[in-house]
Amino acid sequence: MKNRALSIRAKLMILFSVTVLLPVLIIAYVMPAYYTNLITSETEKLTESTLVGLTSNIQYYLDELERVTSIPYNYNEVMYALKIRSAGIYKQSENYTKYKADYALYNTLPSVLENMHREILGTLLLPLDGSIFYKDSRSTLYKARSDYPYQEQDWYQEAVKANGKATFVRVHPQDYLDIDQTQSVFSVARLIRDMDSRKPIAVIMSDADTVVIDRIVRQLIRGDSIVVITDKEGQLVYASSDIPPETLKDLSGSASTVNYHGEPYVQVSKSVPSSAWKVTSLIPQSRFTDKVRWMHTTGLIFASGGLVLTLFVFLAYSRKLLTPFREMIQVMRHVQRGDMTKRVAIHGKDEVAELGSALNRMIRRLDDMVINEYRAKLKQQDAEMQALQSQIKPHFLYNTLSGFIGLNRRRDHDTLDRAIRSLSGLLRYILSSDTCITLAEEFEIIRKYADLQSMRFQDRLSFHFELDNALEGLRIPKLLLQPLVENSVVHGFEPCEHPCLIEIVASVQRLDGSLRAVIVVKDNGVGFEPTAIKNSDRVGMRNVDERLALFCKGISDFNIQSAPGKGTAITITIDLHEEGLPNEHHCG
Repeated sequence: MKNRALSIRAKLMILFSVTVLLPVLIIAYVMPAYYTNLITSETEKLTESTLVGLTSNIQYYLDELERVTSIPYNYNEVMYALKIRSAGIYKQSENYTKYKADYALYNTLPSVLENMHREILGTLLLPLDGSIFYKDSRSTLYKARSDYPYQEQDWYQEAVKANGKATFVRVHPQDYLDIDQTQSVFSVARLIRDMDSRKPIAVIMSDADTVVIDRIVRQLIRGDSIVVITDKEGQLVYASSDIPPETLKDLSGSASTVNYHGEPYVQVSKSVPSSAWKVTSLIPQSRFTDKVRWMHTTGLIFASGGLVLTLFVFLAYSRKLLTPFREMIQVMRHVQRGDMTKRVAIHGKDEVAELGSALNRMIRRLDDMVINEYRAKLKQQDAEMQALQSQIKPHFLYNTLSGFIGLNRRRDHDTLDRAIRSLSGLLRYILSSDTCITLAEEFEIIRKYADLQSMRFQDRLSFHFELDNALEGLRIPKLLLQPLVENSVVHGFEPCEHPCLIEIVASVQRLDGSLRAVIVVKDNGVGFEPTAIKNSDRVGMRNVDERLALFCKGISDFNIQSAPGKGTAITITIDLHEEGLPNEHHCG
C-alpha cells in the first residue's frame, strides 16, 4: 500500500498543534527537567563535600588501627618474644628467657595498648607457633577462643599475602572471642616480620566498633539518604540500611543512578585513600522530582486545553477553507484522465477564487496545446518511420544482390532461379504499405531470407527457428528482426572459416516480476567489439535500435553481447500485459 502524503488540513492541524503545544511542552517538561538537573547537581556537590568530611573521619580511625598494628615494631622485647615463639624454641629456652618473653607479651604490650580510643575494642596477636594473645579494651576483658580456626579466615590469609602491609578488613563479627553476644567490628590486620631475617613471626589485628562509622554517618547524612561503604573488590563493608545484592552490583558500575527496592537513587561516591574503600551516598531521585511535579501537572492541563481548542477551531473552519481545494483536485484528476471539459466553480473574489480562474484558463490552453501537439507528433512519427524503413530497403537489397552475383559466377542457375523467386516474395513484404506486422509474419520473412542464404552457402550455414505460440500475435515494426539476421550472415558468418549456426528464438519470460517477450538472434561467428558499432557500417543494428526507441518507448530494451571469436547474441525485450499479450499498443 502506497504511503499517502499529508493533506493541507493535516498539515495545518500539525502547525497549530505545534504552535500551541510546543511552548506548553517546554513549560511542562523541559523546564522541570532543567530545574531537576540543577537541583540534582547542587545536591550532588553538597553531598560530595559532606562525603569529604565523612571519609576523613573514617580515615582517621583506619589510620589509628593501622598505627596499633605497627606497635610491636617499636619494642625490641616484644619482637624478641614473637621471634622465639615463631621459631619454635620457646619451650626449650631457659626459664629466664621464657620469663622475659612472657613479660613482654603479657605486660609490656598490653600496657602500651591500654590508652587507646574507646572505639578500638581490642587487639589480637597470633604468633606463628599457634599461641594466642588478646588485649581487650573493654571493662569486661573478653578472651580469645583457643579452638577458633584463625589461619583459615580470609583476613588472616590476606594479611599474610600482603607481606607486611596493612590489610583493611570489612565489617565482620568478633566470633573469635569467648563472648555471649557477638559484636560487629571493622579491622586492620598486618603480618609482623622479623627485622633481621625478614621472616614472618606473627599476625596482628586491631578491631574498631562499627558504631564509629554509624555515628559519623548519622551526623553528616540526611535521614532519607543511604550510605554504603565497599572495599576495592566491591564487597560490602558497611551500609546504613539493608542493601539488596542487585543494588550492590550496580554500585560497582559507572551509572549515575542505581535501583534500590524499585526506586531510582542518585549515587555520589568518594574514596578513602589508604584503604581503597569507596563511600557512596544514595540519594532518592524523588527528592528532586517532587519539587517540580507541579510544573508537569500545569503543563499537562495547558497542553490538553490547547489540543481541544485546536480541534474545535479546525472542525469549525477547515471545511469551508478546504472545499474549493478538493474541487480543484477533482477537476485535475479529470484532466489527468484526458477529460478537458471539467471546470472549477468560482465563488467569491478572494485568492482561492483567483486560483480557480487561473486553473480554468490553464485547462483551456492545455486542451488547445494537446490537440495541436498530438497532430504534429503523428505527422513527425509517420515521417520518421518512413525514413527508417527507406534506409532498410536499399541496404537489404544490396546485400541480397551481392549474393546473386556469387551464384551467377558459379553458374548455379537453378539455385539462382529459386533465390530470385524468394527475393520477389520478400520484396512484396518490404514494399507493402503496412508498418506493423505480427511476430509470426516476421519469422516467415526471416525464413524466406534464410532459404535464400542457405541456397547460396549450402552446408556452411544453417538456421534454427523457435517461436513461442503465445507470441505469434505480438505486433512489431516490419523488418525489425531481418536486419539482425542479415548482420549475422554478413558480419558474423561470411568472414568465418568454419560452418555457422544462426538461432532466432522468441519466448515469454517473467523478469523482475513482469511478463516480457524475449527475442534472441544469436550466431557463433567471428564476433566483434560492441563498442565498435558506432564507428562501423552496421546500419541494420542501428536502425533496429532506433525503431525500437520510436515504436516501443519505455517498454523495450535492446542489448548486444559479443566478443571477437565468441560470436554475437542480440536480445530484444518487450514488456507484456499480465492479462494477455500486447498488440497495436507496441506498434505505432
